[in-house]
Amino acid sequence: MDQFTTFIAQLDQVLAAQPATTHEVVYVPVTFSFASHRLHVEIKMLQTSFNQGDNAFGVADILDRIRMLIGLELADRPHDQWPLTTTTKNRTITPYKVVRVIPVDMEAYRVE
Repeated sequence: MDQFTTFIAQLDQVLAAQPATTHEVVYVPVTFSFASHRLHVEIKMLQTSFNQGDNAFGVADILDRIRMLIGLELADRPHDQWPLTTTTKNRTITPYKVVRVIPVDMEAYRVE
């Protein structure tokens, strides 16, 4: 198993083990790809992406970064514009490009 395949397998395990904790969970499709020893993460809904360089990348760190980007962006939008459901499914486009739906608990980003 290569580094990307291992990362995606670990990501899938973590996502499967994390149940929704509140009714304010949003679902955002995120594209993960791997080329030249770099993980590329693209969040089309936010029109943003980032690369994780040559250093090892951990699932927890990447998920935290994704959730923070999504949470902070959506916190400024009205609740009725949040993606509370998704028609996108987890899918593999190529062995080095996959889409995963990432749930984000917006309760953590509530601004009073």
